[in-house]
Amino acid sequence: MFFRSVVLASALGLCAAQAQAHSFKSGTDQYAQFLEGAGIILRYPEMLLPLLALGILLSLWHVEGMLRAWPAFLIGQMVGIGLAALVGPWITLAVLSAGLLTAMLVALLPRHIPIEAMALSLGVGLLVTATSLEGHGFLELPVFIYLGIVFATNLVTASAAAVARLAMERFPAAWMRILWRVAGSWLAAILTLFLAFSATAG
Repeated sequence: MFFRSVVLASALGLCAAQAQAHSFKSGTDQYAQFLEGAGIILRYPEMLLPLLALGILLSLWHVEGMLRAWPAFLIGQMVGIGLAALVGPWITLAVLSAGLLTAMLVALLPRHIPIEAMALSLGVGLLVTATSLEGHGFLELPVFIYLGIVFATNLVTASAAAVARLAMERFPAAWMRILWRVAGSWLAAILTLFLAFSATAG
């Protein structure tokens, strides 16, 4: 199973483009601006994968884990938007490392604690929004781009948490939790290779 994870991650890594600061080009159309902001989260693995890992961890932690961690997650996103102008290309390695840590904790720990869930929610939220807006000053871009980024960030995480929660409620057995921990190990394998590719490309 680990071998298949590595093969899949290698294929994804070979298809990935070198990470660069994102330039926004949607013009004055507000709907296009919103979609462009959301697309940054949905198209780039360095944003998407850490959010998926976080969503799974939150539901493994508590049945209402996403709701309980949401305030910390939102605070992290707002701080990340404010700090985006101060970060450079290294932020990609930081967000991939945070995603890898999250996925490894999903895979390795049978139980999770509140401080772990809150700290990861804050950190991943901060790093994802800072990465998506790398180099752009606060409110330098149209508001709808920020709204798209925040919407997609929360949608991806909440969706991963909801799927994990519903599966564990439908099948309340130890093997279902184990399956989600296996999913964490797959994410960890993929993130490891993305991190290696990003480090060598930089």
